[in-house]
This record gives sequence, structure tokens and C-alpha cells, in this order.
Amino acid sequence: MFVSIKKRMMKTASLLLLPLLLVGCVGGEDTMELPTKQWGDIHITVQTRPPQVRAGMIEFMVLAATKGRKPENELVVSLRMEGSQKWHQAIQDGFLGVYRRVVLVRDPAKDVLAVKLRVKKSDKEKILYFPLAQQRSVVEAAAQ
Repeated sequence: MFVSIKKRMMKTASLLLLPLLLVGCVGGEDTMELPTKQWGDIHITVQTRPPQVRAGMIEFMVLAATKGRKPENELVVSLRMEGSQKWHQAIQDGFLGVYRRVVLVRDPAKDVLAVKLRVKKSDKEKILYFPLAQQRSVVEAAAQ
């Protein structure tokens, strides 16, 4: 009886762990980001999915952190390609200082991502510009 229960527990555990192991083994492209910019004491980094920007719908992840890499959660973040009139509000991803939004990229060599930051419950606002042509791998950025 105990052997049967032990076997069932092992099967269940292996079924639960298998997806995690498979995800961990997935190779992939290098993580890419645009050069970090600063607004006051907030550091803003933009990463993309897929990692290499190309024409089409691209997910932009705006990472906001203060000194000591503490997540900045009191922002409303909106994105648009420069020249476009419509702002698209990003979705806050938990309390990690990560904001996500999909935006149409027409020409990665010329397009510039505009990121509008507004502090919640305040009138403080700033627009930062990220030329997509400046995208580089995280490894390259760390080396500089």
C-alpha cells in the first residue's frame, strides 16, 4: 500500500516538474534592450519581444527601477511610435516595475519609440525617446 502511494506521488511530482524543466531548457535568442534612460532617480530600460525588433506588432516591456534596482510601481506608462498621434497605455505587470504593451513597428531602422511616464496621483510627466536602431544585446550593454 505504501509503495503504491509513493509511486503515485512520484508520478504526480514528475508531471508537475516536467513543464518547468522543459521551459528552463529552451534556448533562444539573446535578450535585447534599448539604452537605459533616466528621469530623476528612475532608470527606464526597454526590452522587446521578439528580442530582435522587426516590422510588425512588437511587445515592448518598460522596466522602471530606482536606486538599488527597486521596482518603481507608481507610474502610468504609455507608448507610441513617434509620428503617431495615438498613445497606448501599457499594462502594469504586477508590482515588479514592468509595464507591457504591443505596438506596431513599421521600419525598425527609422522608428523611434516614445515612452510617456506619469507619476500616479501627480501631474509630473515626462516623455523619453528610444530610437529602435540603437537596440543592442544585454551582454553588449553590460560590457560598456
